[in-house]
Amino acid sequence: MKCPYNRKTETQLLTWNQKPSEDNETVILSGKQMTQYNFELMDCCKEECGAWQNGRCCYASVNLNNN
Repeated sequence: MKCPYNRKTETQLLTWNQKPSEDNETVILSGKQMTQYNFELMDCCKEECGAWQNGRCCYASVNLNNN
């Protein structure tokens, strides 16, 4: 089971695209920045977690059986 609240890793990818002028490449007509986030979830800690009660995850009172 994976924990949806704790992240093992977080990767951010920043991309910059620009459109130069056809007449003069040193003149930029427009630019666009895109940021992409990728997350890897941690394995559930179960008994070691404060939200684990009665044999299940009780975080926000939701049963999270997301194997």
